Amino acid sequence: MKRIRSIWVLAGFLGLSVILRFFSFFPTLVSHDEGTYFVIAREIFLGKIYFVDLVDTKPIGLFLILGLFIRFISSSIFLIRMFTALVVAVTAYVIYKISLHEQGEQKPAIASGIIYIFFVSVWAYFGSFVNPELFYLLFTALAFYVFIRASRRQGFFLTGLLLGIGFILKYVVLFDLAAWLLFYFITALLQDDRKVFWHAFSNSAVACVAFLIPFGLIILYYRHIGHLKELWFYSFGVTSRIPVERSPGNVLVYIVDFHLRFLPILLFFYYVLFRLKKKAENPFFSPRFYGVWCLMVLLAVVLPGKSFGHYFIQLMLPVSLVAGCFFSDSLAKPRWINNMIGYPVGPAVISALILVLLVIQKRDYYDKPDIPKEVACYLKPLLKPDDQIYTGNYQQVLYYLLKKDCPVKYVHRTLMCDPEHRAALQVDLPKEMNALMERDFAYILMQGPYCYEPMNAYLRQNYVRIRDFPDNVTIYTKK
Repeated sequence: MKRIRSIWVLAGFLGLSVILRFFSFFPTLVSHDEGTYFVIAREIFLGKIYFVDLVDTKPIGLFLILGLFIRFISSSIFLIRMFTALVVAVTAYVIYKISLHEQGEQKPAIASGIIYIFFVSVWAYFGSFVNPELFYLLFTALAFYVFIRASRRQGFFLTGLLLGIGFILKYVVLFDLAAWLLFYFITALLQDDRKVFWHAFSNSAVACVAFLIPFGLIILYYRHIGHLKELWFYSFGVTSRIPVERSPGNVLVYIVDFHLRFLPILLFFYYVLFRLKKKAENPFFSPRFYGVWCLMVLLAVVLPGKSFGHYFIQLMLPVSLVAGCFFSDSLAKPRWINNMIGYPVGPAVISALILVLLVIQKRDYYDKPDIPKEVACYLKPLLKPDDQIYTGNYQQVLYYLLKKDCPVKYVHRTLMCDPEHRAALQVDLPKEMNALMERDFAYILMQGPYCYEPMNAYLRQNYVRIRDFPDNVTIYTKK
């Protein structure tokens, strides 16, 4: 295949990512989690302190990235989603560079990038909303590109630092670092050469020290402002208190579901994995290395005990790198498969798939009524500058759309009402609700009865219903 200039490959990835995710740019929310991300990201750059004034179960990294975008570029949700699509495209480009370095072939390298974009863009709901996985995978891919090229300490330091940035986006990045260094260290150990062993040990130590720097800076900041206890509790204490609902049967169903959703790509992956030949000059381009990496990441996916589909996005990086090799001309394949993936059948199938996906996305995202946007449009002309609102058990994104401060530190609507979250976060529900009922809210929103009955009684006594919306959404104003 004729070599294509990198700039055109990047442009192609950018175009494909934007096209595949285009109709997901329009809705106010794809996932209710997004409302929390937008609200916290906006307010921490207005002076509030995460884990103190505003609380969620995620690390601070995503809120910092989105907050910087909102503060210095735009608060438009459409543009935030486009920015996310660009992050996906750049990640695909780094994957392309990794594959090109490992194999020196253009076709499988481009295929790996395309597979990654399809992986995270065609997954209705789980792949379409703004989530930490889409951002930390960029840092993981960059770190791996540096890692496979590293020969000096500086390379290992940069590897650890990039993964450390990923760590403050989501802590499971630790499993990627563990997989890489474990394989690297054991490979050096098996050479039975003391010099090689100590070289690998020192490089691994440098990577680990660099990995700790970003989170170490956050620890120093919270220590400086006197809130280290809150950082520690919400970062690690809450996670340890959430009940784990894991059984062999549930884990098996969870893994099989992922395989069935992406069966063609997983077939490419396993076909290559069992036929991949180790290159002498590149010990990381081998079935053993990718096997170790995928197993470690799979462990990170199933350990939380929750069957959330977007956890598997972490696995899509190594799977994309391996699955792309299926399109290498040097890999022996049956003739009928070569006919299927070659010109003109292959491009025609991809074009048809893109068209079908766009039709489905338009139906799922663009054509559906945007109730939070309708509610915001109704409330906006009614609100005075000093008016406060409380979104109750409805979408917290209303604070973001109306540029109003969230009046409670537990931003996500489920944190106070879900018994599991309430217990893990040690929420004193009567105390929090009594404090809210003492506030002079101009408007309160509810989606059905609230989980705390005194709040429902307070609404009946002091507020009057002024407008109903679909999905059982009601707006109340003071009598």
